[in-house]
Amino acid sequence: MAFLNNRVVPYQLVIFDIDGTLVDSFEQFIELLNCFAGKYRYALMHKDQVEHLRALPPRQIRQALNLSIFQTFRLMYDCKREMRRSGKTPELFEGIADLLHHLKQQGVRLAIVTSNTPNNCRKYLGAELFQLFEWVESNASIYSKAKQIRKIVQQSKLHPEQVIYIGDQIIDIESAHQNGIAVAAVTWGFNSESALVAHQPHYLIHSVQQLESLLLTPQSRLA
Repeated sequence: MAFLNNRVVPYQLVIFDIDGTLVDSFEQFIELLNCFAGKYRYALMHKDQVEHLRALPPRQIRQALNLSIFQTFRLMYDCKREMRRSGKTPELFEGIADLLHHLKQQGVRLAIVTSNTPNNCRKYLGAELFQLFEWVESNASIYSKAKQIRKIVQQSKLHPEQVIYIGDQIIDIESAHQNGIAVAAVTWGFNSESALVAHQPHYLIHSVQQLESLLLTPQSRLA
């Protein structure tokens, strides 16, 4: 059990998304979408179109781009491959590295569930931060992460109320709800704040400082 000054921290296990939550990969993702626009025959993404997409869940984004399910998976494969090949490494959001270290120092268990690849996760976080995570479930579906979250919760042997998921997209909220765990939606990632609010996360987070306060503010121990 994780303690802070002899008081219990709110959650024993924190599961993170990576892209748009821990690392700022949004601009790179839009660049990649535009890179493959010709191949998959959809229009280039301009600012107003990007803002429209930010309000949509993955299935509606696929429909907006007029892609088949097969084309969508091929596009995601191409984007991940290009991310791996690229010399560009998205930067961690300011304060994230300290947050992860503080959580680990207080005995909180850490996990990742992402639709990205293991190699990209390791590249983005760096070896020092990557080794802080007890579980890394990668290559999750862009439509749901519920299966990967369920696997981690079961392996942790914790009660669902001791676990929280942190993400930036509608599917993060939906996947956490399906597993009966708390979810905090961060507003600095892909989906817009209004889209996140509409799907009823337990917490809406506007800064890394606010997230740290949520995760490390101690609760009284039960006698």
